[in-house]
Amino acid sequence: MSKIFIGFILAFINFNINIGNSNIGLFPDFIGYILIIVGLEEMVHESTFFIKIKPFVTGMAVYSGFLYFIDLIGASVLFGAMTYLLAIISTAISLYITYNIVMGVIDMEGIYNTYLNGENLKSTWKLLAIFNVITFVFLLIPFFAIISIVLSFIAAIYFLISFNNSKNLYYDIVKLN
Repeated sequence: MSKIFIGFILAFINFNINIGNSNIGLFPDFIGYILIIVGLEEMVHESTFFIKIKPFVTGMAVYSGFLYFIDLIGASVLFGAMTYLLAIISTAISLYITYNIVMGVIDMEGIYNTYLNGENLKSTWKLLAIFNVITFVFLLIPFFAIISIVLSFIAAIYFLISFNNSKNLYYDIVKLN
């Protein structure tokens, strides 16, 4: 689960440097998705939820790698309004991926008959999803967009903290067995 966690950090936390039309991501999303794939491979024996989403994570790795390259050469401005549609689709797929990972944690709670912070993780996922949707709704109103982006960032941090707790609880259980 450590690789999934590190992958989440790279996929959720974005810091960019803009030089002209070029946008250089300091933490490339595609590397995060590749780490998530590796982490899912390690967890496949724990829950079917982990293998179920591997094709989606692979697709996001390819897609975000393509976007990284396009941003790097400054060609993303050519996409215009289509950028928003692509962002909505990729956000929906990312939420689907994270939801299934959360459900995998909850599934493991049943398998191990122990607490892995699953319900709290699911609640934080709901916050993450709500704030991501609100951000897209408010993109047309700059003041509210900035507030919703900040709230989405806070929700992502909260989700990462909750997932880290689940990860640590899982490793505690694995050590005992």
